[in-house]
Amino acid sequence: MGNTCRSPMAATIMQNRLSKYDVIVESRGMVVLFEEPYNPKAVAVAASHNMIMPSNNAIQIANNDFGKDTLVLVMNASMKQKLYDSFDRAINVYTLCEFCGEPEEEVQDPYGKGIEEYNVCFEQLQHLVDIAADNIINNIKQKEEKGE
Repeated sequence: MGNTCRSPMAATIMQNRLSKYDVIVESRGMVVLFEEPYNPKAVAVAASHNMIMPSNNAIQIANNDFGKDTLVLVMNASMKQKLYDSFDRAINVYTLCEFCGEPEEEVQDPYGKGIEEYNVCFEQLQHLVDIAADNIINNIKQKEEKGE
């Protein structure tokens, strides 16, 4: 929601997985009231997994963030619905779990909890992002084979 925990961790994992491909990975929030740095616990957990989160501030999602060549992955079904309700250009929005073939699951928010909950969240994100990245890579390869 606030673009300080789950989304930046997921984007960091995704960027690591897709670094060889011409893919832009960005993180956005749905309720960013002011510029706020990423949560220190999220940064620490990513570092403990040998991943460096960029030193960015939270960014609010906007209508121009959507497009036919953009995939938007959110953490739960209510976020997905809120995007479709709030943005007339919202397309290609999926929950991360849905995109990975696990539509009944959701990524729990560790905000306000201990470092262990952040670590559990990171590990769940890593599992899901690995699946999502494989799907994206397969899609890229199929388009290359077709000459697109």
